[in-house]
Amino acid sequence: MLYATVGDAGNESLAQDLDSFGGKILRLTIDGEVPEDNPFPDSPVFSFGHRNPQGLAWASDGTMYASEFGQNRWDELNLIRAGANYGWPVTEGIANNADYVDPLQQWSTESASPSGMSIHQDLLYVANLRGERLRIIDLNSPSDSTEAFTGSYGRFRDAAVTAAGELWVLTNNTDGRGTPQESDDKILGIFPAKFSQ
Repeated sequence: MLYATVGDAGNESLAQDLDSFGGKILRLTIDGEVPEDNPFPDSPVFSFGHRNPQGLAWASDGTMYASEFGQNRWDELNLIRAGANYGWPVTEGIANNADYVDPLQQWSTESASPSGMSIHQDLLYVANLRGERLRIIDLNSPSDSTEAFTGSYGRFRDAAVTAAGELWVLTNNTDGRGTPQESDDKILGIFPAKFSQ
């Protein structure tokens, strides 16, 4: 399947409107058709109530996770379920409201802006732009996280694991929002095993 994250384009009401693609995670076949088992009939909408979902990653059991930019208070890590409502713009971050799905984690917008992410051996690696760090989350205890490289390389845009098990992290300092260092931007090669001990 083809999944696409779509922000609300600055129009908050779109996130709760199932007739709009804004503020959604969409799911299509590779031919662009709507899968028959999507949660809403004849709709590519897979989940809704998002402000600005960014990275997607799947665990070995098929569980999908998404990073999300908040507005002013909380950025999020969400476990994505078909047809679920993640609360934006009614809620931002953990709200303990039974009508919406709370994030697994929330971070202040100043310390996060979570972007691309990848999973390797039950560890989720989340690149952070504004927070200038790599977050590592053990999916066996997804409410906790550790941090690496905070402030060392500037903004992190994406993280990907190679077939050989090496984690590649992309910096994003030359887009006018970061402070470029010598030879920016870079792809850093990191062996995930160093984080699992």
